[in-house]
Amino acid sequence: MRKSGPKGVRTQAAMTLVEVVFALAISGLAIAGIVGGYLFAVSSAERSALSQAAGSRALERLEQVRAASWQVSSSPPVDLLQQTNFPTEVVTLDLPWAGTNVTVATNFTQITQISTNPPLRRIHIDCVWSFNGDQVLTNSIETCRAPDQ
Repeated sequence: MRKSGPKGVRTQAAMTLVEVVFALAISGLAIAGIVGGYLFAVSSAERSALSQAAGSRALERLEQVRAASWQVSSSPPVDLLQQTNFPTEVVTLDLPWAGTNVTVATNFTQITQISTNPPLRRIHIDCVWSFNGDQVLTNSIETCRAPDQ
């Protein structure tokens, strides 16, 4: 675009090299921020899905333990709700979109006596797993149980 300057001299309006460099730098920073945000969102979504899967596996183990027979009113009494009946188990946290990267977790079961009169036991499950190989995370679930349930 041509303009008339002072005293009738024609000048051209254009962007200088410095303006172009600054525009490219600002655009590069914006794109880097968008890509960084996207990578953070993907990592957070994967961690959240693994945490939910670990919670489900811990709940699954809790239901197995709660299903154990513990009957003090029968003759003879039946007590399968013992720590030795539920050893440590290694489970897979299934993520269908994760490809060949399989995340494994370890379920630890603790059964402790809270009281004998009335009989009451505490069941505690820890599902321990790692995220990206450097963070060790634990999902825990706990309940109490009485006999003859």
